Amino acid sequence: MSTDEPRTEPTQPRPEALPQAISESKALGAPMVVRGILGVAFGFATVFWPRDATSPKHLSMGVDIVDILSISYLVLFALALVYQALRSPLNVRTAVFGQAVITIPAIVFLFLAEQPAELRAAMSIWALLHGLIELWNYRQLKSHPMASDFLIAAACHVLLGVILMFGDDFGALWILGFTGVATLIAGVIFIIGGYSRISKAKQVAASTDSTPAGTDSAPVEADPDSTEVDSSPTEAESENTDEPDGKN
Repeated sequence: MSTDEPRTEPTQPRPEALPQAISESKALGAPMVVRGILGVAFGFATVFWPRDATSPKHLSMGVDIVDILSISYLVLFALALVYQALRSPLNVRTAVFGQAVITIPAIVFLFLAEQPAELRAAMSIWALLHGLIELWNYRQLKSHPMASDFLIAAACHVLLGVILMFGDDFGALWILGFTGVATLIAGVIFIIGGYSRISKAKQVAASTDSTPAGTDSAPVEADPDSTEVDSSPTEAESENTDEPDGKN
């Protein structure tokens, strides 16, 4: 008796890990777009900010101007990181808050920096620490879609830190230029990645809304077949049992 019953239960469960990862990825989409816009804006500011031209071949920029630009960027960047931490999964939330915290000593050292070497030390240490934490975040978010965005951002900041650490002859303009290039690249990646996460989540939500209508029809087709098969023998038996009674 038990072998005749249809058993469709093993085929019903669906993997829940992918929708959960996509929903968490969608939550990171908006903060990534904010971080990307901020990085692109700072990158363009480093390109178009007016230089001190002593001669057409020698451009320079004062340390105080670089300090102001870098401090402004780090303050806004820390706020964007707090926004990202509030929307991040629990396994990386503390690390993202840590990225916001390490901007505080960098800002303090930039306020005190008066020489290019001091400016270079503050930015290189911040870039290295930020890149290493970003790399750890990437390892924790490997299962999420498009997690390589964090890997690229981590590589940009680590490379920036290494370049500034060994750039003994760099002036303030060179330090600002390398920092602007790194933030510009990471910003473009974050804008594309954040928008892609939001659009991907919308596509998944639209597909999940349409699937229940198709899945409900399968059990309905199975029930009438089983009832017709069960009812036909009973009707034939009733007719056979009624005929002898009529003859007698």
